[in-house]
Amino acid sequence: MNKISFITANFVARELGYELTEGWHQGNNATNDYFRSIDTFPKRFDALLKEINRMGFQSIDLWVSHLHWAWATKEHSKIANSLINKHRLRVASMVGNFGATRLELEAACQVANAMEIRLLAGSVPFLRINRDEAVTILRDYGLEFAQMNQKEESADQLLKKIGYDNHDILGIAIDTGWYQVLKESLFDAFEELAPNLKLVQLKDVVAMEGNTTCIYEKGVIPVHQCIQKLQEIRFNGSITVEHHPFDRNPAEECQHNFELLRSWLTPQSQRARIR
Repeated sequence: MNKISFITANFVARELGYELTEGWHQGNNATNDYFRSIDTFPKRFDALLKEINRMGFQSIDLWVSHLHWAWATKEHSKIANSLINKHRLRVASMVGNFGATRLELEAACQVANAMEIRLLAGSVPFLRINRDEAVTILRDYGLEFAQMNQKEESADQLLKKIGYDNHDILGIAIDTGWYQVLKESLFDAFEELAPNLKLVQLKDVVAMEGNTTCIYEKGVIPVHQCIQKLQEIRFNGSITVEHHPFDRNPAEECQHNFELLRSWLTPQSQRARIR
């Protein structure tokens, strides 16, 4: 069965008391500010992991704003590793923006290595500037990168962002919420991207226009059918529960999503034994 993980960016509004009014950047800045100080980092990171553990997750996708390569020291990484082990969690990937310069990408890679994370998912602006050098850096650090979709209107548009070689290192991460732009072409895109697919962020959204997330099967994304398609193409990577409301703690709703997703992924024969 696929590993199910919790992306810590679900808590984008957490440090603002779930009163995020100015968009994603506001939560991103508040989260970096909250976790940056080494003096308070251990207690705050521990509380974050406790909250995730209570939902039943055993795996996380670590959002860079909780351990950002721009400010994370070796001590931050050492503490984070210790606390992740304490809570018996594993890190499926690190998610976010990994820099527009060689030095920034290397800083991100150093944090990933310190955390024993193999997969970076999101965006690497430096990849668009100097693809060959970016690939060399990723190889030198033993890392893979998965480009996250946003507003691309076809699978080919997304593949062009990583190029057509070095796919042992470069791949795709699908965010099903953003794939609303594909509408009826969604499942064709899953098939086309299958050889390069490294991570799936399973997200439902309220409406075709916008990115307001909701509980699975309450929005416009056919999330259950997405899972069926992933099983059909034999995707065996991690599937991330993503739900990040700006006005409330998503913990209870993410736990609901987790349990629903687990039921979809459990083979029928195993479900029969459980009953």
